[in-house]
Amino acid sequence: MPREARCQYNGKFYHVMTQGINKEKIFYSDKHKKIYIKLIFDYAKKENIKIVTYCIMTNHAHLLLNIKNTSDMSEFMKMVNMKFAMIYNRIETRVGVVFRNRYESELISNEKYFYNCVNYIHNNPVKAGIVKKAIDYKFSGAANMSLERILSDIKNNYQVVETFENFIDIEDEKNKNILDNVDQIVEKFKRNKNINEISLKDKRMLRLLIVEIKSKTNAKNCDIAKKLRNIKSINNKLFEIKLLKKLFHID
Repeated sequence: MPREARCQYNGKFYHVMTQGINKEKIFYSDKHKKIYIKLIFDYAKKENIKIVTYCIMTNHAHLLLNIKNTSDMSEFMKMVNMKFAMIYNRIETRVGVVFRNRYESELISNEKYFYNCVNYIHNNPVKAGIVKKAIDYKFSGAANMSLERILSDIKNNYQVVETFENFIDIEDEKNKNILDNVDQIVEKFKRNKNINEISLKDKRMLRLLIVEIKSKTNAKNCDIAKKLRNIKSINNKLFEIKLLKKLFHID
């Protein structure tokens, strides 16, 4: 079967992972790790890619890349892994495939995900029990890149790539659209009931409204609660979460 095309977005941050064939320890020595680090930085310059941070473990590597075009990332990973495989096979006097399948990549869709990704990458050696502190591991960005420095570098020095202001915050966009619909549902509900205001005291009316919202949106209970508290056409002076839990039948 032909490989399924990657779903990618241009000009974004990506968490890239690559692993040795059969989970072999292809970076088992300091020498192998240093070779791979040199390759990623050398080819990053050629492909107009920014390496935000990285971590080279014994059998896999994590990279956080900031790219302009996804085609650049594909070419970058192809060249880095191909070159390393050639060097590795020569050093180990072996032939054949070195890396397991294609590399994996995940779009960093929002700023919170970015912070979590940096911490996850830097803490790989800690979780593996190699070092007690991420900064003590020589073969990752944690050794010479604090989170503050990474953020400063991205915001001040990256000329060809997009920064945090341009994140595609997928979940936020979904929630925004859903909650915008809640306003419309409330207004239509009022027209159908021929009322100007929805009273908190009328629990039956409020419960009908909530059922209407939940039947027409995928909004979470907590999001509906927050939204209803802010709608001016609802008498919400005493609109508390405890009441909403009863209305939603939440434990």
